[in-house]
Amino acid sequence: MSPRILLAMALCLGCASAAKPGTLYRSGVDAFESDDMAGAQTALQAFVDKSCPATSTDKRCREAHIKLGHAHERLGSPAGAWAAYDAALAFPPHTRDAAVKADLDRVQAQLAERRDRGGDQAPVVILYRDEVGDEFNARSLSVSVDFEQVVNKEKDASDLHGADYRRIWGGSAPVGDHVLLVEAVHDCKPGFGGKCVRSRLRKAWSFKSAVHAPVTIQIRAYGEGDAPAHPALEFALR
Repeated sequence: MSPRILLAMALCLGCASAAKPGTLYRSGVDAFESDDMAGAQTALQAFVDKSCPATSTDKRCREAHIKLGHAHERLGSPAGAWAAYDAALAFPPHTRDAAVKADLDRVQAQLAERRDRGGDQAPVVILYRDEVGDEFNARSLSVSVDFEQVVNKEKDASDLHGADYRRIWGGSAPVGDHVLLVEAVHDCKPGFGGKCVRSRLRKAWSFKSAVHAPVTIQIRAYGEGDAPAHPALEFALR
């Protein structure tokens, strides 16, 4: 890819991240309706990243996630589609949940079929860091790769709290598109009842693996907002 094209892509992403949420949403919907799936994916992903945490009451979040899922499908990423459809189910209204669940089942079947075909494998390592505030105890942690649970701490995940990332899983996955699903529960410590509420987090992301290219995933649990702060999850590839 030429340097000029790379520069154009970087400028496009920079503009998307700096744009106002309403502009991002409208741009994403317009691109989707114009059959520009790449443009829709870029704008809608930027919109949901900026405006649609689990605590959001923005009524556009559900439709943005659904359209983002369709864009991922059209672009050949069933894992990205699954993550978007799963996120859509967390937002009201829930009158059309059956249709979204059907979308989830369809792309999950595509991922399972590809996994069953086998082929080249790529190494994957998952690192985790819990830096949620002192008012919380990490109660449990579940991590799944392509719907197979690879980490399951059911009763006490407080040993993962600290300033450093810790390796919680290492294995391999077929080359291609994958779903990472993280579920974490944080309880309030005694004496902090008025400053926090029990938190149940569920978040999915997609990632890609390639031959002879190790993938290291960093998952961070942290406190977001104030009065009171609440746990949130962050994903990064290293």
